[in-house]
Amino acid sequence: MRTLTLGRVAWRRTPFDGPLLLFLLSALLAAGLAYDPAAGWGKFWVIVGGLALYDSLARGPEKMQVAGWRIPPQRLLLALLPALIAAYFLLMNDWAIRMGKLPWLDPLGRWFAAWQPDLPGHRLHPNVAGGLIAALLPLQAVAIGRRKLGWPLIGLALVGLLMSASRGAWIALAAVVALWAVWQAWGRRWPRGVWPALIAGLILTGAFCVAIALWIGPALFPGSRLEVLRTGLDLALDTPFTGLGLAGFQMAYSSYVLLIHVGHTIHSHNLFLNLWIEQGLVGLAAWGWALVVSFQLSVFGRQSSAGDSRWRAAAIMALGVILLHGLVDDAFYGSRGVLLLFVPFVMLARAWADERMNSGAKERERAAAAVAVSILALTLLLALLPGTRAMFQANLGALLQTRAELSVYRWPQWPIQDALRRQAPGSPPPVDLGLAVARYEAALALDPANAAANRRLGQIELSQGAYAAAQAHLETAYAGASDQRATRQLLGEVFALAGDATRAVALWRSVDPGQGQLRLREWWYGAVGETANQQRITQAIRRLTTEN
Repeated sequence: MRTLTLGRVAWRRTPFDGPLLLFLLSALLAAGLAYDPAAGWGKFWVIVGGLALYDSLARGPEKMQVAGWRIPPQRLLLALLPALIAAYFLLMNDWAIRMGKLPWLDPLGRWFAAWQPDLPGHRLHPNVAGGLIAALLPLQAVAIGRRKLGWPLIGLALVGLLMSASRGAWIALAAVVALWAVWQAWGRRWPRGVWPALIAGLILTGAFCVAIALWIGPALFPGSRLEVLRTGLDLALDTPFTGLGLAGFQMAYSSYVLLIHVGHTIHSHNLFLNLWIEQGLVGLAAWGWALVVSFQLSVFGRQSSAGDSRWRAAAIMALGVILLHGLVDDAFYGSRGVLLLFVPFVMLARAWADERMNSGAKERERAAAAVAVSILALTLLLALLPGTRAMFQANLGALLQTRAELSVYRWPQWPIQDALRRQAPGSPPPVDLGLAVARYEAALALDPANAAANRRLGQIELSQGAYAAAQAHLETAYAGASDQRATRQLLGEVFALAGDATRAVALWRSVDPGQGQLRLREWWYGAVGETANQQRITQAIRRLTTEN
């Protein structure tokens, strides 16, 4: 826009141009793939707004002349943002429904509720408010510094963070501040090479902890966010390459993982998983690329002033909060907060210039290019494998099925998603899934054990009454991915229809039917006039209830 307005080239390179351009392109593709175009394109334009905000702050002037005042726009915005978010949250939050989450905060909540005006508008979820404020606080602190006039803004932001009762945001901010304190106390004495090793060790430790949590967490805490994270991974593996489109998690998760007829969970509560589910591997790679650039600038960059050092530290702390909190909740990508997702990159970009990099910059650039070429070559080799091509065909099939079904599905016009595949009394005609089925069959021709294609085909066949074919596909899916929730419930249903209540109950016991999934299946067979099958499902449910 500056180039068009000024009539001259006003472009100044920043280190994040490549990853953010790739992120934009993947978001554009994801918006086009979304089964709900209104929601998908709506989120896309918010992402565009976030990238435009990055561009204007990263490339804009350090100070602007306004009515005789020289105003630093970046510093002013970063000083105001957390306080404005906190003020909006405190004014708009429904305090009554939040009582009891942390009882010691209830008196303060009642005090806010007593004078709170009744204002129309979007209510910011407390976890979103807490996550946004926690991530932006380090940047606000540096923007205000020792200016006492700005300290009330920090105080307001801290009150908002406290009243959000977002323990994940508190812990993430506390952990990042503690790490910064360690660096201030001892880190400056360590050789520069120690920090990359330390950070890599922390990343590997975190990845190991997440893997352990995904393995045992759902069994220990059914219905928790760990279970949502684990089962959300099943959804990501259905469309690993392309993603299923922007703003598409809720009904896809209900339809193909939880197997319920209405929306249940708005997102997976994990930034990385949400990004993968919606924008696929390209979007996830773009975000990872931006993080690698941030790591490079923080470890190998050389500041020309103390101000650069403070801004760089604040930006890295903000990213640290986003990433840590993003493991348990998604305040940024999973909400309108995506508008602010790229703000931490701004100050890293402004502190960066080619001449400010140390003498090893050229060697690192060549090494990075070699790594990128190696990764690309490995990717191309993997793409030639039959298993990879089968995964891509299954990905396309899942995408076609999701768009065909969920673009038209509305409850109670369709009482259940099965009615999209088989005519039910009083429902509109079923949709055509021929293209999706053809992709699944192509996937199985390349890899007969492909879990996603087998499960999706089995689900369609079960809805259509092709029970023998459904059993064959679901048994194959279970053999390859026995941990997938939908496969266990669907295969248990097949066993119940075959009169094998013992095996049905064994599988159903391993899933949480707390949303009425099994009673919904019982109702479906009655709705399509299969009374005998309805009775078999009823008997299996009774046995499950008795044994439990």
